[in-house]
Amino acid sequence: MNRLRLIPFHAWPPLLRHILRRRLAARRRPPAPDLADSEFDFFFGGADALEQRLASPTFRFFSAADFGPPPTLETCDSILAHRIPILGDTFDVGYPVSWRRDFRTGYEWPRDHTSKLQLVTTRGDVKMPWELSRFHHGVTLALGYAATGNAHDERYPREWVNQFHAWRADNPPEYGPNWGNAMEAAIRAANWIAAFELVRPAFERATSESLLKALIQHGRFIASHLEEYWPPTNHIIANLCGLIWIGLFLKPDSKNGWASREPKRWLGFGLRELRKQLRIQILPDGASYEASTAYHRFVAEMVSTTVRLCELNGVIVPSTVRDTVKKMESVVESLRKPDGTLPLFGDEDGGMWLPHLPSPAKHPVVKRSGQGTGAGGEGEWQIYPRAGWYIYRDGDEYLAIRAGDNGQAGWGGHAHNDALSFEYAIGTRTFFVDPGTYAYTADPDIRNLFRSTAYHNTLRVDGQEISRIPPGELFRLENDAYCRGGRLSAQVWEGEHTGYHRIGVIHKRRFEKRADGWIIRDTVPGNGEHTLEWFFHFAPQCPVIVDGLKVRTTFPDDPNIQIETTQHATRVTLEEGWVSRTYGRREPAPLMRYSLRANLPVQVTFTVIRSDVSAKSALTAMQV
Repeated sequence: MNRLRLIPFHAWPPLLRHILRRRLAARRRPPAPDLADSEFDFFFGGADALEQRLASPTFRFFSAADFGPPPTLETCDSILAHRIPILGDTFDVGYPVSWRRDFRTGYEWPRDHTSKLQLVTTRGDVKMPWELSRFHHGVTLALGYAATGNAHDERYPREWVNQFHAWRADNPPEYGPNWGNAMEAAIRAANWIAAFELVRPAFERATSESLLKALIQHGRFIASHLEEYWPPTNHIIANLCGLIWIGLFLKPDSKNGWASREPKRWLGFGLRELRKQLRIQILPDGASYEASTAYHRFVAEMVSTTVRLCELNGVIVPSTVRDTVKKMESVVESLRKPDGTLPLFGDEDGGMWLPHLPSPAKHPVVKRSGQGTGAGGEGEWQIYPRAGWYIYRDGDEYLAIRAGDNGQAGWGGHAHNDALSFEYAIGTRTFFVDPGTYAYTADPDIRNLFRSTAYHNTLRVDGQEISRIPPGELFRLENDAYCRGGRLSAQVWEGEHTGYHRIGVIHKRRFEKRADGWIIRDTVPGNGEHTLEWFFHFAPQCPVIVDGLKVRTTFPDDPNIQIETTQHATRVTLEEGWVSRTYGRREPAPLMRYSLRANLPVQVTFTVIRSDVSAKSALTAMQV
């Protein structure tokens, strides 16, 4: 009932449609495993129209050269041997492929109707079979074949065909976990289309017919299982992009036949609704409202690629959509760290639309400040206040601050308790990191640990969460924290949040740039005695030592950093934490905790000094 009270009135119509659609789908007879030939002919307006469609397809797709460097032969040969990359690891998926298995735990979902399946279980992570069944590896094989052009590499498209047929045989429509939601069907369909188009001449007519039938099934499934729940997320955007791709691919040339209008309806509906969803889910500054950098990147990739595919096929896309895509792409470039990765604010589940993306459309290049060491230079901020992302660059120095709300209209489905947390890097070496996500439904305790306050570079008061985690809910946070922040000058940023207001405490944080690093000053207004804990998460394999109130890294080469505090009553401990840079994998990493029991108000200052700058400054002074 608490969840129902949080749903706004305007969201009820689509939510009720979603609930009704699911109940009707569970009661009606599932579709046949395959389309009858007569139904297949009728879909395209008759046998002659189908023949013309197969003989002279008009669908246009990106070339292999658009996808950048091709995959290596070792990568493709590994897929041939059924050693396939899934969520950060490579697994032997068996002969035949076990499409419904979690290869980490060994649990396999039965081939039951989706209405009878328990997708969420601690026995296994359903994202494992979902990821395999998205067929990203099929695009890799197709690009490998397109790059070599050698006769012996006919084994690449042959392997794709064998796996495609095997998947269809093992996963009839609406049976098994891989039909668990429309998003999975949409991503799978896009990857099938991409692989097929990249090596179309290598496929026989029977494969073409089978693919067309499978895509019709996927289009109908998506259209009847739209994920219109509240709040709307990247799932509905994926549904709409999938309908657009399938609609473009299946849109026949013939104007005859009632059924031939079906893909046109999918295409038109997808474009209209995508425009609406972008207005809802993309903030005015161009960032996703889901409070996750990874999900912003994922949505930007799928929408950008979909828009360009439409334009490639002569379909007019509203200028508002194109402008939104440019903003989204610019946000991704602004967030990018010197090593090319994004800060891990919010959830990260490794989601991709295609495993290899065609070169992005042109958009304004994000300005960079001077290329020096960052010592005393005039830095530059990229600011996305609606998302709460603030990025500072000065030469090789990078700082990203998170100071936003829980996202998803306060629902917090992919948000973490990361108010006033940050990541810090010098060049390609990241020192302070966000620990990431690691797991969703397969391990609720770990899920909650990685989104907790203690697993972010921020302050915890009296062991409380910044936003309370509702018991039993893995994709919601209580909307406790109002967060604001902003640049006061080129060298100073200041923000605060109200997550601890319920216990009479406010957390204010100030970042001030100095020639050799940063001063981080935390002010904690309030009354009475409280336990304060500050957490600083280092990157994996970062060598760290503690010397009194000073903590420093000891890489054999520069840069290094040292962090210290002026609050002598603080207790410093170096512990072992975890960092998950990729969903499903975690690595041990140093975790530094500063603890203080004090009467409020309190002000504590941390100074982060980069040692290479201080050493160079000292040498210069000696020479002078």
